[in-house]
Amino acid sequence: MITPGSIAEFPFCALEFGTQGEAMSPTQQDRLVEECRRSEVTDLIFLAHGFRCDADDATTLYTALLTNLRTNLSRTEFARKLSTRRFAASGVYWPSKEFREVSVLDRARDVLVAASGSRHAQDQVVASALLAFKDDIDDPTEGFSQLSEVPGSELLDKLRAERQPTLDEDGGIDCLSCATSVLGAVDKFLNLLTWNTMKNLSGLVGMIGLAEVIEVCRSQVPGLRMHLVGHSLGGRLMTACCKRLGERGTARIASLSLLEAAFSHFGFSPDSGDGQPGFFRGVVESSIVRGPMISTFSRQDSVVGTAYALASRLARDRLQSIGDSSDPYGGIGHNGARSTPESTVELLHQAGTPYSFRSAVVTCLDGSATPERVALITSHGDVTNPHVTYAVASAITSWFPTSM
Repeated sequence: MITPGSIAEFPFCALEFGTQGEAMSPTQQDRLVEECRRSEVTDLIFLAHGFRCDADDATTLYTALLTNLRTNLSRTEFARKLSTRRFAASGVYWPSKEFREVSVLDRARDVLVAASGSRHAQDQVVASALLAFKDDIDDPTEGFSQLSEVPGSELLDKLRAERQPTLDEDGGIDCLSCATSVLGAVDKFLNLLTWNTMKNLSGLVGMIGLAEVIEVCRSQVPGLRMHLVGHSLGGRLMTACCKRLGERGTARIASLSLLEAAFSHFGFSPDSGDGQPGFFRGVVESSIVRGPMISTFSRQDSVVGTAYALASRLARDRLQSIGDSSDPYGGIGHNGARSTPESTVELLHQAGTPYSFRSAVVTCLDGSATPERVALITSHGDVTNPHVTYAVASAITSWFPTSM
């Protein structure tokens, strides 16, 4: 159950979205607008969780993040910038554990197990399942569409041979333990379909539901600065929202903070390697984000590395350098933004060490371990610590145009 009316002294309003990306309750949107008016809010922070989070998981994430963000915003270096500003927060709750095709997956599993002795039958069932779960809007840099070019029986063979990924010295997926049965391979294949469904849904929530809420907030509370913060697939959600707002030109975003985001490291690139722009290139070109854009990444984040390495591992024969910066299907939360002229890379700072962010630039903050320091981002979920939230606080307070 979603209950907080405030978190860490931030007025907090929940926004729930459904499996078509739609807002579930107009009342929640109205309550958010009213709270912004009543509290004379100048800055509204939207938060989005990632894959496999229920409402309690999401609230736990938002509480930890906002608690450390509040501590950082209270630092003396931000005092002058914040003297006339009042903050509120809104948590996005999207069904990242649920999807309408559960019964379809169950049937696919039964058929695949029954077909385990026939490679031709495996080919047919896998092809049908991939077609049924194809993205509404496909991003070729994320590898899912390429799987249809590989015979289904071969995909299952590769999944049977898969071992749990480990990180090599450069942070790539070096070796591929594991299930050797057809049943184990089928379960892994269905997990891939689940991942792709959730990836697609996160984008729909951003482009349809959240974009509409932000447009309403812009029209009802003029001058309101809006900051988007997303973790994992929540980072994809927030970036998809910016993409849609940039296409419409209806609202500006004050800052965008992507925390171990789960989308392609070519997402912002003008050329993702095949002459085509990255899926989120429009976010950069539209200048929809008027303040800082930051994106944390860490080679200790094996989840993002694994998610995007999976498509590469199955679609290609070579298994070298999987998941690292040279992988065509690498993730931004593992490698930062690649082939993006409007990006820069620097080490994630210790909390209290100032940043000098620039507008119209994606600042990729490396939280990986180095020979000189321990990792400041130790895993995919390590995004609420003081160092990460200091970067978010710095983005929120760094730079604003005279008109938003």
